[in-house]
Amino acid sequence: MNERPETPVVSPLMHSREVAAYLKVSESTLSRWRSGGSGPPFLRLGGIARYRLAAVDRWLAKLEHDHASES
Repeated sequence: MNERPETPVVSPLMHSREVAAYLKVSESTLSRWRSGGSGPPFLRLGGIARYRLAAVDRWLAKLEHDHASES
């Protein structure tokens, strides 16, 4: 019986253009957020920004407002 070690499941890395489309913002807006430290978390691989979908979704969840608490 061949037992292979389980490969951890990680969310795919996305290019800036894919994340911008996902968030429905321009790439320049995403770049401005990244420079200002206000956008979703990202990784730099070889000088190129990459995003994990799960991290972008967590960032979005933190931005959500509960209308009941906005009174």
